[in-house]
Amino acid sequence: MYHRRVIPPQERLIQLARLIGLAEFVERFGSPRTAEPSADDLRALIDERLGHVAEALVAEAAASDDVTGGASAQAYLADRLATLGDLFSDQQSAGIRASFREATSGW
Repeated sequence: MYHRRVIPPQERLIQLARLIGLAEFVERFGSPRTAEPSADDLRALIDERLGHVAEALVAEAAASDDVTGGASAQAYLADRLATLGDLFSDQQSAGIRASFREATSGW
């Protein structure tokens, strides 16, 4: 199954930028390789793009060979949220989980 990976902070930011939408991230903060947005500024952008983040996570899960049904999709999401950790507020994580659950309910 999935195991939480510990990745460097900048790599987490690069992954999040991809989920948010790279163009939107770069427009607001510059390159995710060098950006140092505050947690509040980052979460404001996440709020604006929360639906896109959830859709991107669904697409990632659909492309994963390890996701074979609803339960493994939920495990995949749990791993991704744990990996990205405190970049999301509790409310944002809950919103992503709800959207993801709805989108993958037929898996």
